[in-house]
Amino acid sequence: MSSATKSVGVVLYGIDPALERGITILHRTFVEGAALEAGADRDIVIGRRLAEKLGIRLGEKLVVMAPGVAGELGTAAFRVRGIFATESSAFDGAMVFVTLPASQRMLGLGQRVSSINLRLADRVEVDGVAARLTPLLDKEGLVASPWPRLLPRVADMLGLVRAIRTVIVAVFFLVVALAVMNTVFMAVAERTREFGVMMALGTPPDAVVRMVVYETVVLMLVASVIGYAVGASVVALFGSIGLDLSGFYRNYSAIPGLTGIVYPQFVAGNLVGPGIGLFLASVAVSLYPAAKAARLEPTAAIRHT
Repeated sequence: MSSATKSVGVVLYGIDPALERGITILHRTFVEGAALEAGADRDIVIGRRLAEKLGIRLGEKLVVMAPGVAGELGTAAFRVRGIFATESSAFDGAMVFVTLPASQRMLGLGQRVSSINLRLADRVEVDGVAARLTPLLDKEGLVASPWPRLLPRVADMLGLVRAIRTVIVAVFFLVVALAVMNTVFMAVAERTREFGVMMALGTPPDAVVRMVVYETVVLMLVASVIGYAVGASVVALFGSIGLDLSGFYRNYSAIPGLTGIVYPQFVAGNLVGPGIGLFLASVAVSLYPAAKAARLEPTAAIRHT
């Protein structure tokens, strides 16, 4: 790619502007100008770092040269329609975008495309979807590649994050379980005389155990509903405005496409396992104070102050 004064190597993408909005967040990152639109075949959008390297401004002309499919050199001139800033120095310094028809004409592709990107509702299903597509695509000489194969550094980083998250969740489970057990112990201690009177009137020990456990179940259900409601609200808020983690992101700024602004999503499936596990752990730890309450001596419990 060349400006009036400089030339640099870039990675050129031809995109369908309308479909791209459903796949990436590029359209949210523009700091000057605007994103591509259908029919804007003479326009190009570039990163802020690339614009600085070329000394180019909005509305100025750039010349792009690339080898076509038949071996000839394809050349086209574009005007800068927009400048984006993703916080990834590698991405902003190397990636440029034009419309799909513009790239097809320049490279002599006709109606062909080099790749199709799919965004799944559940990213966990990428391997399964790729496996189902492979037999269909093999007939055409095409390959279905899940994103971890295309972005191994990001996949490795997410694997590390998952391992750290597992440790944090385990510690969290332990802390919550101990807190629940302490709360139940305090409740039992405050109601010692009540339990003594109940047992003196003939309430069997197993009924006392069930009562304490049932109360713990109600406590956990109420706490879970409140916790999920608050958590979903926070995720929805930051999912729309973004969560700035730039301070933690510097070590990963060289990974193309990865930015310091995170848009969390509420995935209900990720909450089922931890929610059930935490609920069962809390009920389990309540059995010990419940058993202590059931073993109280009625006369001693009634005299308790």
